[in-house]
Amino acid sequence: MFCPSCGADAQESSRFCPACGATIVRAADADEYVGMTIAQKYRVEALIGEGGMGKVYRARQLALDKVVVLKVLRRTLLSDERTVARFQREAKAASRLNHVNSISVLDFGQAEDGALFIAMEYVAGQDLHQILSREWPLSEARVVKLVSQVLSALSDAHGAGVIHRDLKPENIMVEQRRNEGDFVKVLDFGIAKITDSTDDGPALTRAGFVCGTPEYMSPEQARGAQLDHRSDLYAVGVILYQLMTGLLPFESDSAVGFATKHLTEEPPPPTRRRPDARISPGLERLILRALSKSPDDRPANAEAFKAELQAAEKERRRAEASPRRAQPSAVLAPLPRKSTGGPMNEGRDATVPGWDSNEVTVEATVRALPGVLAPLPANAHDMPTVAIEQTDSLVPTNPGSGGGSGVAFFFKSLTILLVVAAVGFFAYYFTVGPGSGAQDLQPYSVPKNAPVPGGGSGSVQSGGYVPLYSRQISSNDRNVERARKLTREGDQALQRLDIGLATTKYLDAFGVSGDPELALKLGDAYWNRPNPDMAEARGWWERHLNEVPDSKARDLIKQRLGEALARPGTP
Repeated sequence: MFCPSCGADAQESSRFCPACGATIVRAADADEYVGMTIAQKYRVEALIGEGGMGKVYRARQLALDKVVVLKVLRRTLLSDERTVARFQREAKAASRLNHVNSISVLDFGQAEDGALFIAMEYVAGQDLHQILSREWPLSEARVVKLVSQVLSALSDAHGAGVIHRDLKPENIMVEQRRNEGDFVKVLDFGIAKITDSTDDGPALTRAGFVCGTPEYMSPEQARGAQLDHRSDLYAVGVILYQLMTGLLPFESDSAVGFATKHLTEEPPPPTRRRPDARISPGLERLILRALSKSPDDRPANAEAFKAELQAAEKERRRAEASPRRAQPSAVLAPLPRKSTGGPMNEGRDATVPGWDSNEVTVEATVRALPGVLAPLPANAHDMPTVAIEQTDSLVPTNPGSGGGSGVAFFFKSLTILLVVAAVGFFAYYFTVGPGSGAQDLQPYSVPKNAPVPGGGSGSVQSGGYVPLYSRQISSNDRNVERARKLTREGDQALQRLDIGLATTKYLDAFGVSGDPELALKLGDAYWNRPNPDMAEARGWWERHLNEVPDSKARDLIKQRLGEALARPGTP
């Protein structure tokens, strides 16, 4: 190295010129293989990666003028029989695979200096870890597309007797092709296991020796036990969890800590770790099943896993495409109900869309309530007169025909009788009956030794009957997953206009969740029965308002039940 200032020999190790003292700026050491031609076939263009076993280069295959990847084993490891055997096994394992989503091995050989290399196809993209770091959150549809391709590659590998054993986002390349975005290539079978191998070479893993990446290890892999293809499926479950939440299912600051948690702890549901992440119930169930400690509880194989993943995606799309989702605000529609006739149903639609089973919000419920809780029109007592005019206008008359006059007289007489009956009913209803408002304005108290209303909304304890809406649901009784399932079944029953079954499902769901939004639904369900149960409706609405003091449904509920449901603590 010569000094650029005075031209004196500065030698290789000196930072300053010994003659003039000028600072010597040295270029970074060039890689020994960059610019070289290996095995007279591949000209090395750039270093693109480096690991413990060797380096990865972008090179050009001279005969075809084609870009390839060269993985070169470090020369210092050539004396390690086990490492050399593992490197050769990677080439052998990858060469068995012939799938569009698996990296293709083109060649295996030895460089002029004795170094071993593997030539593989070049993928112009980024690995899944980079995508996760730069682009999270990812849509569920995109995650399903990516992981489905990974599972397709694994299905082919497992069918060829190859278990990957080190599946992680860094080993999944994603390429953006012109005709297909997010095209996946699974690579790095460096510690792959060939299950049907009959080689008599050295054992590549010692008994009880654990290999792989701790964050993605299956429990049996962390234990050092015998592995099969289901160990790879556990790693896919970890990757799915990470892609949907941006987090690993377990956190630790050491490899031993990760392994211990995979062995002993149950992963928290993704929606609990990341409540703001949008994960469909079907996908969450599948992720947790893939992370089961026992391989028998996971999907049977990669193809079955892929089928379940795509089924969960179809279920999600159907839910999003349902008419209830077509509303601009994506909120719940009013409760479906059957028309039972009589003044309570005047002005109501006979059938309206049902509750949305996935997004239960107070705002949505408030939008549902006006059709249910709207006060009766001020001219309700004039309605019989309107009915007479409407009915009379529909009666066919023919003054010139005696038969026609008789028919008209018959219909008019029948109409008058019906109107008289209706007037009598209205008079009773609005004076001493339920419609008078007298009952609504009285604070509700549970009658002593009252029967369980609605067929089981409460329980009988030593102190007497305790309605379910008055009970506190202990944390030991809570089961979020079961509550979600029961609520969904209740919503489906409501869509079929089966309010009785819907009420039962909502009651069961409330018993294992205590969700105040279920209390709001139950109040509306009891109100909309063919024979409305005002006591239960009032109790459930009071429960909702006590737990959600600022509920947007308050004013609408008060219109129906009166000022007795004023905010707790106010006179």
